[in-house]
Amino acid sequence: MRRLAPALVLTSAIALLAAGCGGDDGGGGSAQALKAGDVIAMKSLRFKPDHVQVPVGQQITWKNTESVPHDVKADSGASFSSKTFGKDGTFTWTPAKAGTVKYECTLHPGMEGTIDVVAR
Repeated sequence: MRRLAPALVLTSAIALLAAGCGGDDGGGGSAQALKAGDVIAMKSLRFKPDHVQVPVGQQITWKNTESVPHDVKADSGASFSSKTFGKDGTFTWTPAKAGTVKYECTLHPGMEGTIDVVAR
């Protein structure tokens, strides 16, 4: 049993790590395809989903779903910047070229997202 204990601990640790890596909780990883009409929610001081893929020319809408104000500003790959908006407010932007766009809410450090814009 003494030999089996370290293997059991290692197996349990691997299983816990694997369980934590599954699903889309809005926390990075591979991009989620954003369909026309879908929105990027601003919820719990995060963008959800925070990594999306859209084709060139598809409008992207961010919606503030919480009571704290937010904004959206491109950091790289594009040039856009919203005004600050409150609950149920929205901001839209349409990408004109393929590439990777990094953006943030300037009011909340660490609230960041990525858009992978692909050619049609």
